Amino acid sequence: MQLAEERRQHIIDTVQQQGKVLAAELAQRFNTSEDTIRRDLRELDAAGLLRRVHGGAMRRGGAEPSFGQRQDSDAARKQLLAQALVACVRPGDTVLVDAGTTNLAFARALPDGLAAAIVTNSPQIALALGELRQTRVMLLGGQYSAYAGAVLGAHTVAEIGRLRVDLAVVGVCSLEAERGLGASDAEEAALKAAMLAAGSRRVVAVLNERLEAAGPFLIAPLQQVDQLVLEADAAPALLERLRGTEGAPEIKLAGKVRP
Repeated sequence: MQLAEERRQHIIDTVQQQGKVLAAELAQRFNTSEDTIRRDLRELDAAGLLRRVHGGAMRRGGAEPSFGQRQDSDAARKQLLAQALVACVRPGDTVLVDAGTTNLAFARALPDGLAAAIVTNSPQIALALGELRQTRVMLLGGQYSAYAGAVLGAHTVAEIGRLRVDLAVVGVCSLEAERGLGASDAEEAALKAAMLAAGSRRVVAVLNERLEAAGPFLIAPLQQVDQLVLEADAAPALLERLRGTEGAPEIKLAGKVRP
């Protein structure tokens, strides 16, 4: 067999034995790039041999990790994205912050008083901001989803529809150069689209493993985002494609993870 076939068979075997695999660990094991591993996982998912999830893949039929399980993974990388997101906030902004573990890191990194107010659909983010004294914190209402770590649904979307904020910070499950931003859940996609519409400025931070992943539910095309915050080692070929897209957002690279 060719090396690629051997690698993919090994991935299938590992998923069957352990229930899941991590893209970063596979890249290290095979001495190849995470982009190559993500391509393998996309093709194996399309063939029905596993289910691709954030950061890797798992046996089909298994449940995706909850918000709490995702919270502590890739903490250093999320912190670097969070610092780049903080730099997008202007003094006195009202900021609408979507749920998500990277956005939780952003909330924890916000200096008190930089933003005039933070509005969020995430109880965890509201609690993380609870010690601030110069920044008002407002929590949206709705039905709580333990998986998303957020309130979702028609009530939440209606509340967002009455907002006009300076900056919307929205999390996504996938980003494709041609299709745009994607989510894994229809309710989340509708809520994130409403958040983008509420913002005068819109910024999205994306981990490498979500780049070129295929989210089943479209949130918005790239043209509806003003800034993309990506990791320092995002694939150069993808960056070139993103920058070449008509009406593409500004791309800001986060700092590098220290060895």
